[in-house]
Amino acid sequence: MKKRILGAIGVAALVAGIARAEVVEITGEFAAPSREASLLRSISIDRIGGQDGSALARAIEQSLSGTHFDLMGGGRGNAEGSLSGGITTGVDESPFKKREKKCVEKNDKGKCVKEEDVELRCRRRIVTLKADLRILRNRDGRIVYSATKPFSQDTSWCEGQGGRPAPVEDVIADGVRTLGAQVRSDIAPTVSTYRVRVRESDKGMSKDQAKRFKDAIKLTKRDVRGACAGWDALAHELPGNPSISFDLGLCAEQRGDYAKALDFYHAAQRAGAQEGGEGADRAIRLIAGREDAAIRARRR
Repeated sequence: MKKRILGAIGVAALVAGIARAEVVEITGEFAAPSREASLLRSISIDRIGGQDGSALARAIEQSLSGTHFDLMGGGRGNAEGSLSGGITTGVDESPFKKREKKCVEKNDKGKCVKEEDVELRCRRRIVTLKADLRILRNRDGRIVYSATKPFSQDTSWCEGQGGRPAPVEDVIADGVRTLGAQVRSDIAPTVSTYRVRVRESDKGMSKDQAKRFKDAIKLTKRDVRGACAGWDALAHELPGNPSISFDLGLCAEQRGDYAKALDFYHAAQRAGAQEGGEGADRAIRLIAGREDAAIRARRR
């Protein structure tokens, strides 16, 4: 279930400039957005109505294989939860025309020397899918997951330009797989390895403190523990500094002390570091992921 993610956890700081900056690599388990559904031990994939309902049921089953769920055959049986719903599929194709310049004369060197406006006959195709799904907890009839999942692809092409689109059947199949993967992301926890950029601003530090701070940042390439020790020493001299608080939050997050990381990120946020809010959101999800994993372990 381990995979690398960046934007999937909604942290913009993990993307911008990360190749050029010093980073801390972290592995953690994030709680599923639908926590009640994620605490089910077994799920049956019941009827999903619609022309592509059977294909979506298979896609969801394939996406959930390898997770903590025991997957059971259709019908509630002994499954703790039952997934059902429906899917609608639409294909709309229509003609249109557009004008563009086209070279009608070239010189002996192949360079265009005369252009004319030409009218092209084109077509536009829109493929849409919408799945309405829910999971019922069978012991009490409570709906623990309810979602509407859309998918669409808008494609245009013109005569004489090549590049005809993929067959409709292939687009629908891709859409169904996408919807199945989205269900997995909603109800199953995710173990991820990700990199977060350290905060490098030395604002508010003396020249000596700034040098030690930068030296610690350089250590992250080969000795994260050493870097963390350096930031910890500076924290006693500069309590509440946003960069030191944030970077110590990364240290705590990497070693799995998510409650401490949350404290540091909140301190960084209060001191004006936007990254602190992003780190706090991440720590909250990691805390929830650990709590849910403990619940699942006790129920085995």
